[in-house]
Amino acid sequence: MKYYIAIDGGGTKTESVLIDENGHILQYTVRRGCNPMDYGTEDTYSHVCAVVEELIEKTPGPVAGLYAGIAGLNRIQVDLKTCLSKRFSLGKIRAEADGFSMISGALGHVDGCGMVCGTGSSLFIRREGKPHRDVGGLGYLIDTGGSGFELARDGLKAAYRYLDGRGAYTVLADSMAEALGKDLYSAFQDIYRGGRSFIASLAHVVFEGASTGDEICMELLDKGAQSLADLTIAAARYFESDFTVVMNGGILKAYPNYVEAIQRKASPQAHMIYGDTPPVYGGCVEALWDCGILASDKLRGCFMEDYARLAKVPCLHRKTEGETEVSKCKN
Repeated sequence: MKYYIAIDGGGTKTESVLIDENGHILQYTVRRGCNPMDYGTEDTYSHVCAVVEELIEKTPGPVAGLYAGIAGLNRIQVDLKTCLSKRFSLGKIRAEADGFSMISGALGHVDGCGMVCGTGSSLFIRREGKPHRDVGGLGYLIDTGGSGFELARDGLKAAYRYLDGRGAYTVLADSMAEALGKDLYSAFQDIYRGGRSFIASLAHVVFEGASTGDEICMELLDKGAQSLADLTIAAARYFESDFTVVMNGGILKAYPNYVEAIQRKASPQAHMIYGDTPPVYGGCVEALWDCGILASDKLRGCFMEDYARLAKVPCLHRKTEGETEVSKCKN
């Protein structure tokens, strides 16, 4: 029996699995994010290596393939393959930006686009089986249009502008304070100390405000949907005909109305679908592909059955450094 490791790392969390050749999950972990644009290259090295080491410790046999889809690898040079090769005895190793595993999870190892929208946002284009082009995803300082971070940040801006007399009324002045547990000026230090992922966690307040008919919130969501649709419009120039865009990420999963707004504004060439598997499954598809194996429907079924059980609260506990982990959950 051979085994495979898949890692999906973003700005907020790193999800990883160890599977056998039938798709059963032998180990499942969730730890904090590892995007080098947030944490730096050295931290990404050490964090991913720690995840791999933890999985390998419990592996009952040789690891034939490892695939790591890590946010930011398309923008920051991180030679994870060399790092992992030097430290571990593995078979095939590949590391690339996180959007491609979204394509693979939904469609297999085929051409198309993967759209990420969670803490950050971006779109990845695969052509002829290889990464071809990235659109957006330039980091929160420059470009994360439509993401949880940008929606929440703009929501906070609107709230503060109303409070100091520069902006129109918005329910965000009260609802952001309620979410933070204190008035906005008292929360100022918490916001800056919490950083990008903390701010992104407040995006739900904007969606809730829009559901009450608040004009500012509705404008922010419309702007966000257009920003994400623009990714598909830019991608269209790289395809001669229609192409599939697999959407995934916490924001898109939580708010189907937002997905519908993006679809309405997207390129006419783009066939927009929501990925029905987690990106880490797409990582498994790629790890198997590198070893000459096509993931079957049966393998997908085995994986998803185990994932549905393991990704829930049972087996999950808090670690002292603020991470979560599931371990020793064997079938």
